[in-house]
Amino acid sequence: MFATRFLTRAVVARPAVSRMAVRNFAAPSAPLMQDIIKNLYLQELKAYKPTPDAKSNDAASQTKEFKVPVAPAAPVIDAAADLAAWEQANAEIADAVSEEVVEDEEEEEEEHEEEHH
Repeated sequence: MFATRFLTRAVVARPAVSRMAVRNFAAPSAPLMQDIIKNLYLQELKAYKPTPDAKSNDAASQTKEFKVPVAPAAPVIDAAADLAAWEQANAEIADAVSEEVVEDEEEEEEEHEEEHH
């Protein structure tokens, strides 16, 4: 009998603490704040009714008929004259370079001969 009284007192005392902890966990102490901006936005979305502004005449007056563009003409290139001018310029450059090379070689030969004498 002593054991049952002791157990009942312990059991009676424990649930009070547990209930308080569970109650605080399950039910928040502060009331939930609703999102005012979200509610206003949703209210306006639900209330929005689009008006049919487009008329068939408006569409025709705002567009143009499609016309196929004219095909461009192929470019005319006179490559023969350009090629001849390029070859002539290269020949002049090659002649000038070869003259410089010949002069440099002659100078080197003269210096080489002077060193041997």
